Amino acid sequence: MSVDYKQCDCCNKSYYEEHVGNCNECGHFLCTNCLVNKGDLDSKYAYDYGVKYDGTKEQIEEYGIDSNDYRIGEIIDDTGIDSKYCPFCNGLKVHNDDLLKFAIKKLNTSYYNLTREYLEEFNNENH
Repeated sequence: MSVDYKQCDCCNKSYYEEHVGNCNECGHFLCTNCLVNKGDLDSKYAYDYGVKYDGTKEQIEEYGIDSNDYRIGEIIDDTGIDSKYCPFCNGLKVHNDDLLKFAIKKLNTSYYNLTREYLEEFNNENH
């Protein structure tokens, strides 16, 4: 039996896989130490912060679930961490990958062109 570790995209620390989950909205991996509004559940296990079944037609369709499989308030299997707990979705933290995508769009360029320009400047400064 092996133990899998996952790295949190917020604090960059690695934890046992049951303590790290990915946000169902942005997809970033988060440890339970970095979640916001943790007082809602007070659990150290990432899957406890998944999306809770609310019985709405929209949720049943979105997750493709059978309403008979869940009771109101139960965590829907494999939903990841609910975005309401994610510091990236709540605007409390910025991930470097997201910032790079924003900068590329704002500068109206491409990853390739930005990389090429950076390397040219880097090589000119260091030679």
